[in-house]
Formats: sequence, C-alpha cells, structure tokens
Amino acid sequence: MKFPVAGLALAGLLGAAGANAAPAATPAATPASAPAGRPAAPVAARAQAENSALSPLLAMLEIGNPLPALPDCADKRTPDGRDVTGFCVELKGDGLMRQVGVPRAQRPAFMDGPYVVAFVDRNALVGLVVPTAGANSQQAAADSISALYGKPFRQEQEDMPDKSGKTVKTLHAGWMHKPLTVELYAMPEDPSTGTIEMLLPQARALMADKDAEVDKQLNPASAPAARSGKTAAARPAPKAAPKPEKPGSW
Repeated sequence: MKFPVAGLALAGLLGAAGANAAPAATPAATPASAPAGRPAAPVAARAQAENSALSPLLAMLEIGNPLPALPDCADKRTPDGRDVTGFCVELKGDGLMRQVGVPRAQRPAFMDGPYVVAFVDRNALVGLVVPTAGANSQQAAADSISALYGKPFRQEQEDMPDKSGKTVKTLHAGWMHKPLTVELYAMPEDPSTGTIEMLLPQARALMADKDAEVDKQLNPASAPAARSGKTAAARPAPKAAPKPEKPGSW
C-alpha cells in the first residue's frame, strides 16, 4: 500500500503547488484513483485461474453448460491408437457417462491418459472425473485446483500401501465452489492412480442412481430390508473421530 499512498500524496502536492496554473488538476486526481483499485482482486484471481493446468480443459468442457458437439474419437485417434489429436467423444456408452478425449496440448501434465469421464444430464455437463497419477502427481493437481477455487475446505494425508507393500502418503482434499464440489484422492488399490471429481449436485444424484442400479443387478434376489440389515451388521461402530473409509465419500 505504500506506493499508491505515496503516489496520491505526491499528486496532491503537485496539484496544490500548481493550483493557479491548473486549477482542475487537484479534484481530477483524487476521484480517478478510487475506482482504479477496485478490479485489482478480480483481475488477480482471474490471472491465477488462467495459470491453472486445468484451465484449458475446463475452457472446452464447462461444467453446467451443454456438452459441446464433439467428433467421434474413432476419427481423432493417433495411428498407434494410444492418444487423440483433438477433443472427441466415445460414442459408445450409456448416455449418462461419456468418455471424452482430450488432446495433449489441453490436458494437464498430471492427468493419467487422454480421457476424462463426463457426466451428462439431458445434454448438460454436470460433472467431470479427471484421472491422475495419484500420489506421484497429487501436489501439482492440488495446486491447479487451488488456483481455480482457493484453499481446500478440508485436507488430510492418508497412508496407503502400494503394490510392493511400501507405505505411500497420499493427499485427500476437497474444495467447494457452490454448487460445484471438487475432490482429489488416490485409489486405495493402487495409490499411483487417483482422480479429481468435479461434480454438481445432479451428478451426485445420477451416481447414486447408477450405484443402486448396479447393486440391484448384482443382488436381484435380495430385499431392500435384508440388504440394509446386512450393511448395518457389517458396518463397525462409529469411532470418536472417524475418517472416511472410502475416498470420495466426504
């Protein structure tokens, strides 16, 4: 704040010294300085968001807007079939979850593979799941999310065994940008893989419906009461300060 205050004081002194030569200088300088400082915070926030590695991806796939009309990924694959040359969508799918190809130039370095999963509700994009390299890229992923949405409302470290049995410290964090919720976590079965969930409430409802549908297919003969009783019996008694057993279930 020293430089702006000093600048205003100097302008006032110059205006007073030259009042006879330029009487309009003093009143013009004071009001002009006030509005100039107002957009500083939004501009800074916008610049920070533009520095996020997720910005190019989210500029194309804007959550809350219609899913863009994208070409079939069959027409956008590289000759070896391992990558895509432009944004595209896999036409196969149930309509609720769509696999969207992201070209290398638009995807963050911490993203694992060329595809994200888009949740679609009547053509509206209501959620994205971005695969990550888990513990190997978690700090870069967290920094990119924070550049967009500020500090996480919750953050903790979780110890997970990797495939060799070695304990790995993983990051589990959540951000809120109402109505959007964002969650970063590593997969317990393989902490070298992870995910960023960016979901509107509609996406969470769709996920719950999908889980119920899968559960019904896996347990067609089980009555709801029996299933709930079995779940209650299997669930341990709550502890004083329980941690979420399943990442992504905050």
